[in-house]
Amino acid sequence: MVVASLRDAAALLKTYPAFWAAGLVAGAALGIDLYLEFTGEVFFASKILLLGLLLVPFFAAGAYGGAQREDRSMGVFLEEGKKGYFRILLPAIVLLLATVVTLILLAIPITLILGESAIAAAGSAVFGVILSFAFFAYFYDVAAVTEGLGVFASLQRSAAVVLTRLWQVLLFYVTTLAVLFVLGFGVLTAWSMLMYEKLAPLIEGGETFVFDAANATAAQAQFTALLGPDGAMITAITYAAIVVLFVPFALAFKTAFYARQGDEIEGAEAPMQGEYDEKGRWYKY
Repeated sequence: MVVASLRDAAALLKTYPAFWAAGLVAGAALGIDLYLEFTGEVFFASKILLLGLLLVPFFAAGAYGGAQREDRSMGVFLEEGKKGYFRILLPAIVLLLATVVTLILLAIPITLILGESAIAAAGSAVFGVILSFAFFAYFYDVAAVTEGLGVFASLQRSAAVVLTRLWQVLLFYVTTLAVLFVLGFGVLTAWSMLMYEKLAPLIEGGETFVFDAANATAAQAQFTALLGPDGAMITAITYAAIVVLFVPFALAFKTAFYARQGDEIEGAEAPMQGEYDEKGRWYKY
């Protein structure tokens, strides 16, 4: 199932440029955000990143809808993007609010039980909550667009697919993370080669860069000074490249996998046509 979905995803990436457009928008937003962060323009950086996050659902909806209709035309892309934009965005907002509320509810007993040690456990709690929601809601966007579902129906549909196809979904997640690791390792290796002249003195001198969480601004300034203007640009482009490559794959792989799950469910639910004879034997038409 996963191998077949990988083949389908490769075909989608070759056929439908909208998947790549979503990656380009997300990568550009992240790259510009990082570069502005490095150069001290924090106010504008956050606005650019937010704009990118708000644009990605439109491109994702256009890609999902075009792939479902097997039409790569610009007209279909725009139509599906407009039709599916809020079907993707609104459940995302609901998930964000649910995550915040859950963290607030967890913070109260954690603080009462752990006291001063609660801050140390906060990171694990945040990661656990986000991972739990993402695990069950990962397919909501493709379900919302391809099946025309509402906010809660799309979330329920995603959770149902995960629960009914748990082992296949787990293998799907492992494959997705493996691809992310390979892409990230390859691009960051290229970044290390490009930044070798700047990093070599630190490595040869045995020095290490320590990030001080208590003084993040000073640590960021230190890291930016280490990179220099050209290094900051290369670093921003590097992380943007990871997003540009991974987001289209993730969307296409999700589309292909979900489509195959839907085909299996429809095949399982399709009633068999036939009749029983006088001896109780079943004959299929």
